[in-house]
Amino acid sequence: MDRTSSVAKKVGDTSVEAGRGPGQLAWYIFASTIFKNIKILDAGCGLGKGLDILRQSNNQVTGQDLDPRIKGENILITPLTEIPTDSFDSVTSMDVIEHVEDDKEFIANLVRIAKYSVFITTPNWTITRCQWPYHLREYTPEELENLLKPYGNVKLFKGNSDGTVVHPIENVKLYHIANKLRAHPITSFPIRCINRLLPDSWRILGHNAALLEIPKGSNK
Repeated sequence: MDRTSSVAKKVGDTSVEAGRGPGQLAWYIFASTIFKNIKILDAGCGLGKGLDILRQSNNQVTGQDLDPRIKGENILITPLTEIPTDSFDSVTSMDVIEHVEDDKEFIANLVRIAKYSVFITTPNWTITRCQWPYHLREYTPEELENLLKPYGNVKLFKGNSDGTVVHPIENVKLYHIANKLRAHPITSFPIRCINRLLPDSWRILGHNAALLEIPKGSNK
């Protein structure tokens, strides 16, 4: 199903901090539990506040963005297409894909750049319904999984928007069914009521995260 917004506004505030608040820093903390002692690129790093968190457990952390105002010693201002293939062990990208026009090309570049893995976060359309006017699209967990599956093994996680609550999705098929029922007009209300009564580890939550493990020797 197409989750593309008919109109996506540009951030009206022209300051360098506009739309780049540190709202996902706990997702970086979570990523630091997955990645240790490796070379990481954070794609769409914004102000780069998450880089300091990743550096606490990794050998080399570099940010990438397109706004020349945030250029720094460890932030590359360049399109992803100009970053060499297999130049980083892993790539992270926190709440960026929903702002990207060509999401398939975006994922293809992350995979091309990463030797071993990619970790991304994005809102769960089932809950958020792409209401934020600066998002081009949002994804259900199944849509996010399908976007990544052609490139390797996908592990799905769920959480809240800032990443202070994160749970691995143990039964992926059941979670996909629950999201479909939550989105269906007939079953949406009872599923919402049930969802409120469940512990966080069982609930449908408002954010998706995915760890893509790229097979060794994959043809890039």
